[in-house]
Amino acid sequence: MPLAWSRAGDRLVFRKDDYDRVRSILGTHAPLESACFLLARPVRTTSGRWRLIVFEILEPDSSDVHGRSAISISISPRFVAHVMDRAKSESASVVLVHSHPEGCAGTPSSIDLATEQALVPRLRRWVPDAPVARLIVDGEGDVHAAIVHGGPGDSELMVVSVGEKIDVLSDTHDEDVVDRHAQYDRQMLAFGEIGQRRLRSLIVGVVGVGGTGSLVAQQLAHLGVRQIIFVDPDAVERSNLNRLVGATPQDVGRTKVDVCADAYARVSPNAVMHAVRGDVRDRSSARLLLDADVLFLCTDSQGSRAVVSQISYQYAIPTFDLGVGIHMSGSGVRHVAGRVQMIGPGLPCLLCCGVMDPSIVRQELLSEEERRSDPYVAGVRVPQPAVISINSAVAGFAVTMFLAAATGIPMSARHCRLRMESGTALSLVADRVPGCPVCSESGALGRGDDWDLMGRGTS
Repeated sequence: MPLAWSRAGDRLVFRKDDYDRVRSILGTHAPLESACFLLARPVRTTSGRWRLIVFEILEPDSSDVHGRSAISISISPRFVAHVMDRAKSESASVVLVHSHPEGCAGTPSSIDLATEQALVPRLRRWVPDAPVARLIVDGEGDVHAAIVHGGPGDSELMVVSVGEKIDVLSDTHDEDVVDRHAQYDRQMLAFGEIGQRRLRSLIVGVVGVGGTGSLVAQQLAHLGVRQIIFVDPDAVERSNLNRLVGATPQDVGRTKVDVCADAYARVSPNAVMHAVRGDVRDRSSARLLLDADVLFLCTDSQGSRAVVSQISYQYAIPTFDLGVGIHMSGSGVRHVAGRVQMIGPGLPCLLCCGVMDPSIVRQELLSEEERRSDPYVAGVRVPQPAVISINSAVAGFAVTMFLAAATGIPMSARHCRLRMESGTALSLVADRVPGCPVCSESGALGRGDDWDLMGRGTS
């Protein structure tokens, strides 16, 4: 059954550089109208939503523009045919893009509708499994986007640009913006009503709701994130109670995702939640994350890190990866460290930064049968020290980095290492490795369903 995500549940997702280029194209001839076409990978999520991932911009040159005015532009049939051929060869969605230099972005004109009535049925016959969309940008930079059905009842698209920042570009107004002068008033003094609307409009996934994930979830609930996905395979054990926020002795034996959802609902009773008892290393569970706009990766498994890292680039979903280490010696604790890294399009991945060991990833993605028969798998995982206050410091840093990316809180770092014994936070800078199989153009970046999901089983 489809989940009750907010209106504008479908997404049109840009990499930041691509959206900047579109804005440049549309502004070139202002106050006259300009246009271009986008090709996007169409991804159908488990809940039935579309996620259209822009991967190519097709701009007509002067010879393909047969006329333009303040309210219209005429593109040659030759160029339109070229767009259709490219779409068919890539099995891609076509997005019809134009400016309204002197008009309102939210209202397609009669000329727009007539053009769509002629063109959209041809596009849908040419690439039948891919929706066709429109994008209109007005002179003020306001954006309207929708999936066009060739008649009444177009489906609104939320437009998102991702990179070091997560920009929601279309109108995310929600009449229910919340007793904002009560519950959220003090934080809105920091990032404003627009920031609060953005927190409400984004769907956030938390992968792993144990020691760090339950703390991240608690903070998101208080911040007003109203659409949330939890994924974790485990049940609560007594040894979890020292750090699992929201859990009591009576919860031992219950699933962690259910305990987390109950705690979330106590703070945010109107939140829409999807609690998934599943292992993200399994493709069937991993695919449920494709509804999210943002992910928090709060597991201690390199296999799950590898899966979610690839999802982040393959489907253009920015992700915040958290790590905590309490390092012991014979005499006790030697040092305490935390790491927070934002990954996703435009940023170096965990593989580029040396966070993952491919041999461990391989082992952790084996099925149980493969593990038993693999001569290279040895040893058992040893429980590591875990302290709630240390987890809290890292979780808080990660959520603040998310606020910086999504609401403009002034924090430029996107990769930090915390050293608790010295009380320092070091901002790290790394380069993307050319040809990286995860984050490069020749790897998983922006491929959507053209590539299989990493992980076990089928999706």
